[in-house]
Amino acid sequence: QRAEPQLRGSMGDDAAKIFVGGLPRGCNQDSLSAWASQFGPVSNVEVKLDPMGTPRGFAFITFDSPETAEFVVSNRENNIIDGKQVDCKPAQAQGPGGKGGKGSLSDPSNPKVFVGALPKSATEASVTEHFSSFGNLTEVLVKIAEDGTCKGYAFLTFEDPASAKMVLDNYDNNMFEGKWIDCKSVVQMDKGKGKGMDMGKGMSSWGGGKDFGKGKGMSSYGGGKDFG
Repeated sequence: QRAEPQLRGSMGDDAAKIFVGGLPRGCNQDSLSAWASQFGPVSNVEVKLDPMGTPRGFAFITFDSPETAEFVVSNRENNIIDGKQVDCKPAQAQGPGGKGGKGSLSDPSNPKVFVGALPKSATEASVTEHFSSFGNLTEVLVKIAEDGTCKGYAFLTFEDPASAKMVLDNYDNNMFEGKWIDCKSVVQMDKGKGKGMDMGKGMSSWGGGKDFGKGKGMSSYGGGKDFG
């Protein structure tokens, strides 16, 4: 008989804890717990929800033993829920390597994330609330146009680089207010050089980059070109 999952807010470095991305619509805590229990006793299930209470497509599962978690991760393409393959990864940082979002560079030691395709209604408070489910944030910079609306993108810095990696691993399912958002790893600027390395679709980070927002003037992250 499986243990009844409990809701917890912690995202500690637990070897028995895994990240599950790409969940099918309608997958809730009970159904995910039932699926996970086929592998072994489950101590905790956290299905992440948006402010409207709708599942956001990813979750965290903590098993009673690290061996069970390791088996689920190694099960790869055989992890199927409601006919859909789900992406299971260890919840803790894995060291060099790993695959992030499409067209992005996933650096497991990098806590910075670029978020594009945000709606005009996005604010620092709403973005902070949304991404706090992945882990603690130390900085949130939402770019605001002259009329006070969001310019469509933001920069985040997590306390733990593993939290940033989880955002990238959830690439296809990163939804904000019902809209898909484009999350990419921010590439650090080389020392002694005036331009950041290329990141994603022609955008360099934190310096010499192109400002994808609306409005006029120079990007606050460097002498970049402003797409108006």
